[in-house]
Amino acid sequence: MFSLSSPLQLNFSDLSILNAKPIYFGFPHVQIYVVGCGGTGSFLIPHLCRIANFLNETGRQIDLTLIDFDRIEEKNLYRQNFCQAELGYNKAQALAMRYKTMFPKLTIAARSDSIDAIEFTTYKPSLIVGCVDNARARASIEELMIQHASMFAHGVTKKPCWWLDCGNSYTHGQVAIGNWDSVELDDYVLEPATCIRLPLPTIQYPELLLQQVDEDEDISCAEQALLNGQSLNINSQMAIVAGEMIHQLLNSQLKRMQVEVDIFRGSVSSTWISQENIDRLVERAKAVVYQ
Repeated sequence: MFSLSSPLQLNFSDLSILNAKPIYFGFPHVQIYVVGCGGTGSFLIPHLCRIANFLNETGRQIDLTLIDFDRIEEKNLYRQNFCQAELGYNKAQALAMRYKTMFPKLTIAARSDSIDAIEFTTYKPSLIVGCVDNARARASIEELMIQHASMFAHGVTKKPCWWLDCGNSYTHGQVAIGNWDSVELDDYVLEPATCIRLPLPTIQYPELLLQQVDEDEDISCAEQALLNGQSLNINSQMAIVAGEMIHQLLNSQLKRMQVEVDIFRGSVSSTWISQENIDRLVERAKAVVYQ
């Protein structure tokens, strides 16, 4: 592919990039759970399948489990990655069947229930990818991460689990990754060459746990789009950002803890994994917790 443009130059007004540390996650066997297979999830899953298929060919094992209890409806065809022939099927099962056909060597499962389907094992690390659209669902994932942190701290498991959360409104959104539930700065001291702890997405963005004034949990993202509540392209854009972050994570190259996107203005902004950025986000969260 040929491009007349040169690579974008980095903005060195933010010098935190110079001190950014990567998350180590280059394990030979990894379990990825995708919670929510609608707007962003349905576009992200094909990216994950291609990444998993490629890494599996290099000798690693990436297992995928898709979780969603919703069925595909007519309204989903406008801004989600489904077609007419899939109407009536469970979203997770439809996507699993589709991409298992495309990538027959993949280990890909589908669950039509809640995040209770997630099980932490003692032999492989996990990545939970949240593609949910309300505070209640994020609170459930947060509770699961707190449970894992307790298991890890007490030696029940030595395998890490990270949570990558995707969220968006009309034309902008964010992706954030974290694994630890604490607002104490001492818990997030970076190692010399790597990062082993980051605050949970709900600590980085405390407002994710607050039900928005216009957030009606009986109205889905698809219905918001029909009501002119969301751009038709925001979910696919967030899926690209999340997919690249996951690709970098699986190769122990991810040095960003947040990416914010505004497709109306054409802007993308990253928060790098540096000590000063972590401290700033934790202090902000602490102010919210103790206000």
